[in-house]
Amino acid sequence: MKSVYPYSTLDQQSHFGALTLLTRTNTLLLEGLKSSSDRSAWRTFDTRYRPLVMIVAKRLGLQEADAEDVAQETMAAFVEAYRQGRYERERGRLRDWLRGIACHKVRDFQRRRGRQEQLVADRTDATRFLNQIEDDHVKIVWDDEWSKGVLRQCLEEVRDEVAPRTFEAFKLFALQQWSAKRVASYLQVSEEIVYQSKSRILVRIRKLFPQMEKIW
Repeated sequence: MKSVYPYSTLDQQSHFGALTLLTRTNTLLLEGLKSSSDRSAWRTFDTRYRPLVMIVAKRLGLQEADAEDVAQETMAAFVEAYRQGRYERERGRLRDWLRGIACHKVRDFQRRRGRQEQLVADRTDATRFLNQIEDDHVKIVWDDEWSKGVLRQCLEEVRDEVAPRTFEAFKLFALQQWSAKRVASYLQVSEEIVYQSKSRILVRIRKLFPQMEKIW
């Protein structure tokens, strides 16, 4: 039976193996996107990054349906540009290039909407609408949501490393803010194990995050 304690030497070895695999998978993903016939690569890329673009677009003021359109346009524009060889990993991070495309698409939407609203609004309102997104604000929002995405990926990696009850204790106590007593009673473990689960998983995430950030 696997221990309820999160990490052992074997767990750590398995973790580094998984991280190596993720790095390799990320490289294969970018290679796969070069081919229009590699639908698996497109689905993986789309699943990973489309929700991020949608969240950012909504935080920048777009409605759900409009954010979906912007995300679709961003994904399509990225793949087209990537297949044309316009992205070079050695010259910049994927996150920055994708942010630039997403920002451009949001601005395009704002301009289109602004031209439409000029028919029913005065020029001052339209101008204010067109100028509502500032570069610094876009970067802050994007980086914030990107970090959350990396954190979610870290949680998924850690989930695979530890016993289910260990991760459940962490989730209920650290993420859902249950009391240690309530978690202990629900999972039928001691409160000490609840505290240890949280502490050890947080330590692991802190070590994993900077590595994951480089390859996500």
